[in-house]
Amino acid sequence: MKYKLLWNTLLGLFVAVQFGIAVAVEPLESVAVAEKTFPQYEVFDAVVEAVHHSTVSSRIAAQVIEINFDVSDLVPQDAVIMKFEDAEFQARVAQVEANILADKAQSREAVARQKEAKSEAKRVKSLFARKLISQAALDGTNANLSAANARVQAVQAQAKSSQAQLTEAKVQLSYTQIIAPYSGVVTERLIELGEMVSPGQHLITGVSLEQLRVVVNVPQYLLTAIQSATSPELSLFDGRKIKGGEMTVIPYADRDSHSFKVRIDLPPAVENIYPGTFGKLRFITGEEQIRVVPQSTIVQRSEVTGVYVLSAQNLIFRQVRLGRLLDGQQREILAGLSVGENIASDPLAAAKLLKLNSFRSQL
Repeated sequence: MKYKLLWNTLLGLFVAVQFGIAVAVEPLESVAVAEKTFPQYEVFDAVVEAVHHSTVSSRIAAQVIEINFDVSDLVPQDAVIMKFEDAEFQARVAQVEANILADKAQSREAVARQKEAKSEAKRVKSLFARKLISQAALDGTNANLSAANARVQAVQAQAKSSQAQLTEAKVQLSYTQIIAPYSGVVTERLIELGEMVSPGQHLITGVSLEQLRVVVNVPQYLLTAIQSATSPELSLFDGRKIKGGEMTVIPYADRDSHSFKVRIDLPPAVENIYPGTFGKLRFITGEEQIRVVPQSTIVQRSEVTGVYVLSAQNLIFRQVRLGRLLDGQQREILAGLSVGENIASDPLAAAKLLKLNSFRSQL
């Protein structure tokens, strides 16, 4: 039955060709090869990094008595990461506060004696004016007044010194708690519970995930174009595209590669992106004319890529060399086609017509 149907079809085509009977073939739709304007891009390998990345160190010598966070823990801003033994620092604060109370008592006493000395000096001066006392008595009274004033100044200076000591003692006490400077994730812990720490010793490392940026290395010859580029866009391997923000160019080149480091800020609170993530960063540096055809017109035959070219006389399959896939499903043509040539919009219909034409020519 199958071979009979095939034979009938071939016989019908033979009769149609031999006797000039018209075979209905729908006309092929075509599209012209065009040269269009597209944005010109420069693409670089990019790595995501945290804007805030720091290692917290100790400012005092003390023993670790509490560790509240470990590696991979999320730390809120201003949270207490760890604590040190603070008995010595508490005692120092209490001692300075007691000294301040003593200074206040001495200040009240000195002010009272100053008032007394002023009153006595006024009385003696009045008696001296009436020549009722000697010059020596007046000089003695003035000396007592000067001593009282000096005592008040000394006590006030002592009070200021004690207040400064209290401020310093409280600052030292605050160093017994390690406070998170920003919210982030702990990436490394460098101390154990019960260990002694010294000033400057590294304790814990963390990064903030709220503010991220990407870093690329730009060759020297492209730096000027990149500085004037617009719309930087980060492409990730999961298909997401993230618009970049402010650009910062580090104003010195690497002495070996002669490239400049460029940083692009990312929008805040981007989900599922972490420091160390790899991607492609694209800059628009201008416009360019590109010869293109619709992606749907391209045919892949085994290892050969081509299109069906239409002319006034015939229909042929022509191999082409492809370039980039551009916006709007347009494919760049590097070789094989000229601007203005017509190609079949429907490759499947063109293939059927080409086979029919080939069969006719054989008959």
